[in-house]
Amino acid sequence: MAGDRLNEANVLVFSNPGITAEQRTTDALPFSDVPVGLSGKFRVRVGAAVPEGAYEVRVSGRHGLSNPRVFLVTSAVNQVVSAVSHDPEVPTELPLGQFVNASCTAEQRDWFRFELSEAADVRIRLLAERVDSRMIGQLKLFDSDGRSLAVARGSDGFDPTIRMAKLPAGKYSVMVHDFLYRGGNEYPYQLVVAVGSEEAVVGADVFSPEIVGEEVAGRLPGNLTPSAVTLGSEEVGLLNAAEPGEIQQVELPSRNSWWFPSDQSAQVFQFGAKKGEQISVGVISDRAGQPSDAKLFVQRIEPQQDAEPKYHAVVQADDSFQLGSEPLSLLTKDPVALWTASHDADYRVLVHDMDVGQMLSKRQSYQLKIGKPEPRFKLVAFAAFPNKDAKQYRGFGSKLYRGGAEAIHVIAARLDGWVGPIRVALEGLPPGVTATEVVIAANQHEAQITMEASEDAQTADFTAKVVGSGDDGKMTVVATPVTQIWGRGAGRDFVQSRLSADLSFHVSDRDLAPITIRIGDAKVVQVKKKETLAIPVTITRREGGSEPCVLRARNLPPGVKIADVTVAKDKNDGELKVTVSDTTPLGTYSLWLQVETKLKVKPNVQGLERAQAYRKHLQTLHDDPAQAAQLEAIKSAIVAADKKVEAAKAEAKEQQLTVYIPSPNLTIQVVDP
Repeated sequence: MAGDRLNEANVLVFSNPGITAEQRTTDALPFSDVPVGLSGKFRVRVGAAVPEGAYEVRVSGRHGLSNPRVFLVTSAVNQVVSAVSHDPEVPTELPLGQFVNASCTAEQRDWFRFELSEAADVRIRLLAERVDSRMIGQLKLFDSDGRSLAVARGSDGFDPTIRMAKLPAGKYSVMVHDFLYRGGNEYPYQLVVAVGSEEAVVGADVFSPEIVGEEVAGRLPGNLTPSAVTLGSEEVGLLNAAEPGEIQQVELPSRNSWWFPSDQSAQVFQFGAKKGEQISVGVISDRAGQPSDAKLFVQRIEPQQDAEPKYHAVVQADDSFQLGSEPLSLLTKDPVALWTASHDADYRVLVHDMDVGQMLSKRQSYQLKIGKPEPRFKLVAFAAFPNKDAKQYRGFGSKLYRGGAEAIHVIAARLDGWVGPIRVALEGLPPGVTATEVVIAANQHEAQITMEASEDAQTADFTAKVVGSGDDGKMTVVATPVTQIWGRGAGRDFVQSRLSADLSFHVSDRDLAPITIRIGDAKVVQVKKKETLAIPVTITRREGGSEPCVLRARNLPPGVKIADVTVAKDKNDGELKVTVSDTTPLGTYSLWLQVETKLKVKPNVQGLERAQAYRKHLQTLHDDPAQAAQLEAIKSAIVAADKKVEAAKAEAKEQQLTVYIPSPNLTIQVVDP
């Protein structure tokens, strides 16, 4: 891992409890009995019961909890290559079935060589984006005479793989590079050459998005969908996709997997329906990680005596939804249609794949679901980046100060006609951390829920679960967690995100937040249409929090206005004026304030105190006549300790930062005058 806050990192937090780590230590400092922990250095143990697969790890320590990174657990041998050859004449040896770990070098090509003793089916696989790398991988395979045999290039969400059937015995070279020729520690990759059938390939099932559920998240920009992520109640194996006939007769309800035709022709599915019957038709393919772009058409069939039937257009669908924005835009190319049968008749669904490209995958599959609509909602949640400029979003961690606040952003997708408010709450919070339930109103798709730490909260790494329920309590949904892994830059103009194992946070008991915000009395506030209501705001100021605070309302419902409020320097009280127009729909709404201010903070006062205490201890020894025999060693230790004190002073030096703090949530209920 790399970062600017990894000093005093002493814990690794894994997404599987069977994976543990112990911090490495070195000998105690001179004239001290306490071993010194090596910051950021650990011995990792993987339990025998841990299945092969992809897992997440975070670093925890003095400066909080880092964002997660993916790593691979496999029974295959792993080797780290620190210096990969860039010379095609002297390539790096690549043992069959072993994972090589390396990083791209800017403006360079990496060369590897493997040897086959006999003809075999070969799979050459590059893992880059799927292990949180910025790399867009490109693979090229050459024979011993330098002739190019195959090329594969990755893209956003896809890593390249070369498959060769019955490759003759001999020596072969593999060229690897980032498609944009970038490099550095943000561009790691893993490379494996495996021999045998598809099922026998080492790590073949580690990342394959072939078993999926009803992923509402769809394709996230730069998303790397882990396997077996199910947002629905069932799993469907796309590897078991069938070849449909020219006209496939289906009985409702129908939910099966199919291959898109290799000639890009339409597939036809025919079924009967009764007048007035509501029917939902949907395709899952892009959401399953397939590089496809499906479109569907529904037609009513009118038989004709001694002639071809007439086909009456009922509905057509393309991309089904686009929700959110920076840093997470939920979008999918999968079509979904909801319609009502106008006649007792036979109907047909035509499914097309509009993406005819062959670069990323030779052939795509999909799931087709036809049946009665199932009104429901799905939730996606991610830690809200504390900045007013969405373009600044990037991968980041958590450090919840005592008296401080952090927030989780929630996006709701309403499916098959679901309407109504959604109540969102947090579960799994440790003692001293609280969050007020919020409401996503019937005409909204997003909300933000704020966590607050009390002034006596204890240090904890914890995982929060976002749970949404319908207003009648009959439907309960756990949100799918998402993490941002890279911000804009390196030739990419979007925030890269992916599904995550959980939403994890860190409470720090070593720091007290310079300010704490309170809005009203934390109760639901009733406000009438065409009314303006005043709500008090209170700011508790502590050391470093004396500057003016600008409060900006966020997540406002239609027709509700709240002007920005500035609480002057050293003042503690302000007032929000909530104005509701006569066009605001009746209902309950949750909003929050983004508080912009400047804080003065000292990042690690305790580190300086420890360094100074050790230096004082050495000085006491220096001045003790009984230690005369060790005087020279003590003087040498004092010189080293003085350097540590100066380094600690630099780290603890007061900084002034512009921050954006989420307020507690304010829930209002709009009622008739």
